[in-house]
Amino acid sequence: MKMKKSLKALALALALVMTMSLAGCGSKEEAPAANPEKQEGTAEPAKDFNPEDYYVAICMDNMNHPVHRIVQLGFLKAAEALGYTNAKVIGTEGGDTSEAFAAAEAFAAEGGNGLLLWSGDSSGYETIASCASQGVVVGIPHFNHKQADGKYPEGLAFNMACDPTLYGKQVAELMAKNLDGKSGSVALTQNTKNVTENAATDSFRKTWDSLNGTYDLGKITVLDVQLEGGVVDAATATNLAIIQAHSDIIGAFGTTGNSPITWADAATKAGKADGEIFIVGMDSTEANLDYLEAGKVQAIVAQPLYDEAYKTMEYLDTIFRGGTVPEWTDLEAPVVTADGEGKNGMEFHREIAKQVQEFFK
Repeated sequence: MKMKKSLKALALALALVMTMSLAGCGSKEEAPAANPEKQEGTAEPAKDFNPEDYYVAICMDNMNHPVHRIVQLGFLKAAEALGYTNAKVIGTEGGDTSEAFAAAEAFAAEGGNGLLLWSGDSSGYETIASCASQGVVVGIPHFNHKQADGKYPEGLAFNMACDPTLYGKQVAELMAKNLDGKSGSVALTQNTKNVTENAATDSFRKTWDSLNGTYDLGKITVLDVQLEGGVVDAATATNLAIIQAHSDIIGAFGTTGNSPITWADAATKAGKADGEIFIVGMDSTEANLDYLEAGKVQAIVAQPLYDEAYKTMEYLDTIFRGGTVPEWTDLEAPVVTADGEGKNGMEFHREIAKQVQEFFK
């Protein structure tokens, strides 16, 4: 009788061990969701975690655009530093976002784990939800996707960007100070209608109106926003047409990554001297910095393209390791001038631009 009881107890113990072992197995480990209540850096490395086992990608359209190359560099450099050997750039060479979204879907179907998705409006929301449902951790930098109810799109693990309202305000203040007492027109141009660029130009206009009194701006008209697009030659032609239609233009704020070049070249073609139009554009690419140094452009808004992509990869790594990250993160976009210092000066951004050129040779 004692022998039977012992055998029965041993059988039950073995069954329990097998059940516990099976419960711990799975075809693909699910990455923990982001938690807005906790901050980055709280993660303890997951047991047996190996970043080489994880497939990560940055997905965007216009893959060879100089601005996008800065973003890609930040992501790939972070992946390299963190030990991710399977990191790549996916998307499309053209400007069709639907092709980029299709690449993101393919990435998810191939077993991708973490994705930086470059998406500026609600057209990407279906893709975000689809990728997340397949176990991909999706983060978006650069564009603020907070909804009117305070929530974020379904499946979006985290979001970060600089505040376009702030740099729109700073550009308006800088331009108002320099155009104080003058008469003429100020032009506003965007690449497309998207949440970031819309907020920047709206903020510029509101700030400008509020400064009339602090400065003498009564004889200056801020024109309606026009779309110049992201192709340099076409955008230059558009901006030249704006100058020809408004020969009294004395200022221009373009929110595209090529706007320093497109506005400066348009001004030259229109017979304007360097500095005759106070030009402020976006992004600290090598070519834009050259124009700033030459005096063809008066200021550049240096969106934190490299930093936001680097941090996105860091956040993906934290989540993979079982940690938590903020749902939203504020970043800084300094306004760079020829006589600025630190992040407001050219040398800081020259170094990043140099790395881009060397990396993507």
